[in-house]
Amino acid sequence: MIIIRNIILESDNKDKLRAKIAKLIRRKDFEYEIFRKSIDSRKRIKFNYQVLVNIDLSEKEIKKIKGAESFAYKDFSIEINNPPKEVAIVGSGPAGLFCAYILAQNGVKVKVIERGEPIEDRIKTIENFKKTGKLNPESNIQFGEGGAGTYSDGKLTARSKDPRVRLVLETFHKHGAPDDILIDSKPHIGTDLLRDVIVNMRKEVINNGGEFLFSHHMDDISINDGKVSDLTINGEKLTSGSYVLALGHSARDSFEMLKDKIKMENKNFAVGFRIEHKRKTINDAQYNGKETDIDNNPLPAASYNLSYNNREKGLSAYTFCMCPGGYVVNASSEEGELCVNGMSYHARDGENSNSAIIVTVGEEIYGKNILDGMRFQREIESKAYKLGSGKVPVQRYVDYKNNKATEEFGHIKPSIEGFYQKSNLRGLYPEEIEAMIIEAVENWGKKIKGFNNDDAILAGVETRSSSPIKMLRDGENKAEDVENLYVIGEGSGFAGGIVSSAIDGIKTAEYILKRK
Repeated sequence: MIIIRNIILESDNKDKLRAKIAKLIRRKDFEYEIFRKSIDSRKRIKFNYQVLVNIDLSEKEIKKIKGAESFAYKDFSIEINNPPKEVAIVGSGPAGLFCAYILAQNGVKVKVIERGEPIEDRIKTIENFKKTGKLNPESNIQFGEGGAGTYSDGKLTARSKDPRVRLVLETFHKHGAPDDILIDSKPHIGTDLLRDVIVNMRKEVINNGGEFLFSHHMDDISINDGKVSDLTINGEKLTSGSYVLALGHSARDSFEMLKDKIKMENKNFAVGFRIEHKRKTINDAQYNGKETDIDNNPLPAASYNLSYNNREKGLSAYTFCMCPGGYVVNASSEEGELCVNGMSYHARDGENSNSAIIVTVGEEIYGKNILDGMRFQREIESKAYKLGSGKVPVQRYVDYKNNKATEEFGHIKPSIEGFYQKSNLRGLYPEEIEAMIIEAVENWGKKIKGFNNDDAILAGVETRSSSPIKMLRDGENKAEDVENLYVIGEGSGFAGGIVSSAIDGIKTAEYILKRK
């Protein structure tokens, strides 16, 4: 098998692609599959393909084909020695779910403890929250089966060349994700399809002897002589051979409980707002006004990834979790506090596109005591809750710059699932962060026409970009100085996003399986 890279076409046309491959390899009869596809719109719309061609050629023959080389899927084997017969996993987000999936496949009895509800019930609870504003602190956008990523764009991007990336994509595909996640350079599932995929993975874990305990809260953990002896779950003791904490970045009560039991430290994270533009504005800017390729195939909703640094101020800003054709959602998980997130359905056909615009903050801003970052998040979210009277506070960008409350929207209306209220977001953050947000948006307006449009909508507050703490761990993901406790995923401070969290879970399962 060979891979041919950088096959450029001006349309997403499989007949033309096959003809181009035939010309390169000088053969008519062959089988191929698309390995990767991306869009380059810098000058004109071009599609860049990498294809796998099932053909047997000598190295001399391969060298004559432009962009070609031999190819074999990178693989990895799981070493199994004498793993514990039972493993308790707290959290069913990507890290916990994939850890459970791999362990269960290899004969370990896993017990997944999840404070929130299964998808089927979680959907109803969140819909009720959108309609009534009544929050369930245990099951919401942050907590419940699948974790916070279930209510996002479902991005599956990863910079890592780890072969486990492919395993994650193939596992999602096996359980119902669309074919395009295996080939798109920036794959996404969408919140609507991701829910079914997660349920299907849960069912397979159960079929392999696993168990899920939903609406079960970890109250305490007992660590004696460098070893976990038990967990307290819903007031009752639970024992296991090994324990995995895949808590997610918003498990604040668990962080408080753990701070004197395991080693942890503060880490940098980022805060800011969601910004909404018309989807067409972003598409026009990214595709130079084009809506289709040269064969009139519609182009997908456009995305962007922006950053800005002010070295003099020592501050950096960037966009995060961009949701083409998406929606802003109230992602609160604590009473009297409010934060937001973005999500997209698979079609990405909403009126607006949104992303987080956030500024990195560290101990110099929020304080040096352990969990000061978490307390900073809570302070901001409490202000936002009061500002919007429990509704998502929103503001036109021009009004934010001028420090005045929004009274009327312009040509852009908020795409928010739930309640929102016109407000003045100034004063929620320290002055240097607010100034940096404006400076960054103005800079990005030079790169994407319309990004700094007066009518762009800001929604507050985006405070859960990542965990505010890092749990110290050894080279096999075990908590430092605790023999049988693994700390993984976003809550541990060592992962960010669905794929990296899933890989963290897979690696942890491997470490557990190879223990002697």
